[in-house]
Amino acid sequence: MRLREIQSELKQRKVTYDDCFDRESLVKRLLEAREQHPIQVAEEVESQTEAMDSSPSDIPERHKVQTPSNELLQSFDREATLLKLRGERIKSLREQLSHYNVRWGNMIEKDELVKALCDAMEDRFARSQSFSRSGEVIAGEVCDSNEDALLKELGWLESDLSRGAITPVPKDSKPTSHAPILLDVYATWCGPCQFMSPQFKDAAKEFGPDVRMVKLDSDKYPRIASALKVGGLPTVILFDGGDVSKEIDRIEGALTKDQLVGFVRKHLS
Repeated sequence: MRLREIQSELKQRKVTYDDCFDRESLVKRLLEAREQHPIQVAEEVESQTEAMDSSPSDIPERHKVQTPSNELLQSFDREATLLKLRGERIKSLREQLSHYNVRWGNMIEKDELVKALCDAMEDRFARSQSFSRSGEVIAGEVCDSNEDALLKELGWLESDLSRGAITPVPKDSKPTSHAPILLDVYATWCGPCQFMSPQFKDAAKEFGPDVRMVKLDSDKYPRIASALKVGGLPTVILFDGGDVSKEIDRIEGALTKDQLVGFVRKHLS
């Protein structure tokens, strides 16, 4: 980070730096401020920082959170991933690190963010290869999925979703090719959804590699919610493990961890 970037973030956090006379003392003050005041940096500060790291022609595409691991399912190309991430904007890198539950508050230089994110992606890639079709779902954990990753997990086609339909199951599809999927369709404003969130995580720990546990924000990705004809929230849907997944059963309303486990075991035992 440049001096003015450090000073700008300190101002945003309402931390004085009049007694800091060199870069080292400013960096130390910023790290202390992030630790004591863990707030999101304002959009305008982020925009200033990102503008220094991106060319104007690159800006529109890089507003999106990228996950290169999805594109490298056969093998993880670390050099290619590092090259791609170095072209990302700082805001995007921080968002992705948060997605991977990596704390970035003590990272000052952009290259620190890049290397930490690459390490997280490589670790997730290695852990998911034998379990997840998208490279995003980890055994024993909950994946807060995007639309593309969920389509890959389900084996559904974008062309079908674009016309509001789900991909039909072929006659020769085997229902046990992969681990079944338990999908939680939720919304951030939904109280019962927030109640069930830790219950869903606890169920994921119990299922381990037996079930792919996935969440989908119905407000961010309404096409899938609509195609699935989701009414009430949360809605929990169990799919088989076929190459093209088929719905087995669903239930509306918040469930406890034991109820979630019982719901799945009832159909898979």
